[in-house]
Amino acid sequence: MKLHQKGFLLVTLSKNNKLWDHELIVQAFIEYNISGSYSEKTLRIALDELSAAGLITRVEEKLETNNRQTKLLFRYQLSDFGRARMIDTGLLVG
Repeated sequence: MKLHQKGFLLVTLSKNNKLWDHELIVQAFIEYNISGSYSEKTLRIALDELSAAGLITRVEEKLETNNRQTKLLFRYQLSDFGRARMIDTGLLVG
């Protein structure tokens, strides 16, 4: 059984120092065999929720323009609080 998507995002960030949101989304697409705009937006909402809860922090942002469409991208890092909560819930071994 696979982790829920928020758990996957947290575990992936715990294994990397910092990742851009689009890098996390690509990894989640591969892990869950999903694609499309709806899935991307769902993952971006999950990242927003994890950030709002203090489990991850936005450490950098940039604007990227592709095909006349501009997106605001964020680079995330697992917070100390997020690491502690992952240990408490068994997602990460201390």
